[in-house]
Amino acid sequence: DEAFSFKYSPGKLRGNQYKSMMTKEELEEEQRVQREQLAAIFRLMKEKSDTFGEMSEGDMKEQLRLYDI
Repeated sequence: DEAFSFKYSPGKLRGNQYKSMMTKEELEEEQRVQREQLAAIFRLMKEKSDTFGEMSEGDMKEQLRLYDI
């Protein structure tokens, strides 16, 4: 058995660990891109409501909370 290691391991960090490793500019850019991606996802879901179902404003807020936004 291999003992668990706390050393840096790409692809295995949690979101808050990445935040502590980023510069302020990198973090701002990451947040901007994340907002754009989520907006595109929600826009697609709204356009394809026959596939995804109707989403209320409350549903969207609940989803955004999952992404810490």
